[in-house]
Amino acid sequence: MLALKQGLSLPTIKAVGSGGAGFENLYSLDFAGGTDILDWGDKDVFTPNDSGANRGFSLSYWIKTTSTRQNTIQKYSPVAQVEYVVNIGIGGALKVTLYGNSDINIIQKLITDSSAGNFINLADGNWHHIIITFDLADATTSIQFWIDGVNFNAASGATYTSTGTWAAVGNSTAPMTMSNSSFTGNMDEYAIFDTVLSASDVASIYNSGVPNDISGINYLIGWWRNGDPTGTGAYPTIVDQSTNSNDGTMTHMASGDIVTDVP
Repeated sequence: MLALKQGLSLPTIKAVGSGGAGFENLYSLDFAGGTDILDWGDKDVFTPNDSGANRGFSLSYWIKTTSTRQNTIQKYSPVAQVEYVVNIGIGGALKVTLYGNSDINIIQKLITDSSAGNFINLADGNWHHIIITFDLADATTSIQFWIDGVNFNAASGATYTSTGTWAAVGNSTAPMTMSNSSFTGNMDEYAIFDTVLSASDVASIYNSGVPNDISGINYLIGWWRNGDPTGTGAYPTIVDQSTNSNDGTMTHMASGDIVTDVP
């Protein structure tokens, strides 16, 4: 992975990607709490390093919320079916927890530090872009964030903790979901990758704050555009725009939850 100087923004990239000038982002999903979730069920490819290629794991999405202490992305269910959770924490911090061997007592965790000079409040009601990478190791460098193109890691703007003797994230039967049924806000353009994204990949996906066609990025597992390109007609299926057909289902939601509020 290309190195970044601590706390510095990524370079601006204006390209619109392989979709060219025709690429548009017109829709997102509006989660109103209650029982609203986007549910993919359990598929092996959603587990980090399911391929066994040891390239790592990354996820990317856009978020607009004032909600805190809520999960946004998770592959987690009670009774030792735990893999990972992405949470908007106190004060709008970003927190990611990875569980080794489906054990709630074996964790790696990274959380942005609200006292750091580069802190970005994800619960300020504005659109933000999140990328999380995990290189599969057990070390302070194993998890990194990019928020709006700014790198956060254990040495700059975030705090790393671990518990127990690390083992690889186990392949559980927990479903992958967007929202934990209590999250309120919008999410858009979710993608996962069987690799640690490079700095140039991160810059291309962020695209100076404008969602981009990411279909040409290597090791794309799934890409869900949360309403695009068909709008409310997509309900209830959020089609995987990668070549892997891992569609998600809007659960306890309505077609009106596909909205035109976008980054």
